[in-house]
Amino acid sequence: MILSTHAIVGAAVASFMPEHPVLAFVAGVASHFAIDAIPHSDYRLKSISIGRNRSALTFDQLILRDLTLLAADVGIGVAVALWLYAGSGATLAVLSGAIGAILPDPLQLAYRLYPKEPLRSLQRFHVWVHTKRKLGPRLAATSQFAFVLLVIGVADVLQRSFAMGSAGP
Repeated sequence: MILSTHAIVGAAVASFMPEHPVLAFVAGVASHFAIDAIPHSDYRLKSISIGRNRSALTFDQLILRDLTLLAADVGIGVAVALWLYAGSGATLAVLSGAIGAILPDPLQLAYRLYPKEPLRSLQRFHVWVHTKRKLGPRLAATSQFAFVLLVIGVADVLQRSFAMGSAGP
């Protein structure tokens, strides 16, 4: 999944626990692994070449392209997440959920640079839970957009039903 998808889903989950930013962060991390199990496709980072048991960063114009792509992906995802779910005291929890949902992917790079515990076990789990089925670029983009819309819709329906239930008779 792209990082924007992770951020929005993590924020949607966090929106149900506005007074618990630490729990929202943990729920965001959990959401990352849950939705990585769904067939999808990720964009390729061109500055990183990964061979058997090694990873190399190429420090050239490609890394600038990748960092720009990653920054835009994270920025858009966090901005949309905050726009949709922050407010009335929920901003910290929503931001925590979004960051928690994004975090496992940068930790994969950290593992490649420092393949020791606890990153080794986290990477092993991430690879195990991650779907092995890749979608084509068009289907992947369309399905992730549809999935985000579904999550937003379901979160909205649930938020409304909780609000109506807590309003009393």
